[in-house]
Amino acid sequence: MGVPNVQPLNYEELFMDQTLQPAAPAPFRLIMGETDIFAFSDGTLSAPVGNLYRLESSEPTPERFPEAPTELSVNVFLVKSAGRLVLIDTGSGALFGPDHGKLRDGLAALAIQPEAIGDIILTHIHADHSGGLMIDGKQVFPNATLHLGRTEADFWLSPGAADAPNATERLKGQIARAHAMIDPYQNAGQVKLFADEGEIIPGFSASLRAGHTPGHLTIFYKEGHDTIAFVGDIVHGDTVQFKNPAVTIDFDYDQKNAAHSRAICFAEAADQGFTIAGVHIPFPGLGKVTREGDGYRFEPVNR
Repeated sequence: MGVPNVQPLNYEELFMDQTLQPAAPAPFRLIMGETDIFAFSDGTLSAPVGNLYRLESSEPTPERFPEAPTELSVNVFLVKSAGRLVLIDTGSGALFGPDHGKLRDGLAALAIQPEAIGDIILTHIHADHSGGLMIDGKQVFPNATLHLGRTEADFWLSPGAADAPNATERLKGQIARAHAMIDPYQNAGQVKLFADEGEIIPGFSASLRAGHTPGHLTIFYKEGHDTIAFVGDIVHGDTVQFKNPAVTIDFDYDQKNAAHSRAICFAEAADQGFTIAGVHIPFPGLGKVTREGDGYRFEPVNR
């Protein structure tokens, strides 16, 4: 992620909040056929989101986004089906201060030990999605297979990526964090790469929705006629970008492609009627997308 300053702050400087917030909400359960979908709150990111949105401008224009939120949820999702436990993303773990890393508490509330997680699928490798993999130098999920999209893994983890001529200091820091989270799983033989389009494991498939990162993915889970799409960071917030998918955010690596992917995602969800699960939509981040004028509206599940 990046921020719109001449000397941009890094992840920690932007989002580190030493003020303890209220306890995370209890896990939210969505039943889909014989499958349980659980949403967990890993924490909350406090940020001037109005300064981070972009629409035909490289400079902050908060006056154009009066509905911009001042904080973003960090949601994590668990699919429990036929005894299989599959996490979609892992939250930010210990990277962003004491108001984060609550996933383990959420799992404990369901009497699920981290050792029971069999598979983890990342929508992408930003720190607020991969940071929960490691805490205090130890694998949080020692028995899990970590599934990464090939393009995303190549971008962040290829040898020499941090030495590329166009690698900024911010990007180098992101690459270092990616290695810190993922290398221990790789060294233990627990990482599997999958094609950007197609099946990951039974019931789960990927579609490339590049822009936020080069290998950013939507992860689909299907059971019978029901579908849920885990859309990662296709959207930040529940209003501004739904009303106008052309609005990007400064964190988007490729602003043009991010807007294009967002428009595709929203059109798919609205036309096909499936549920979406968004990491940075207010908890639990689950709901439907409907068309509204030239844009869209997010309709959250009934809590």
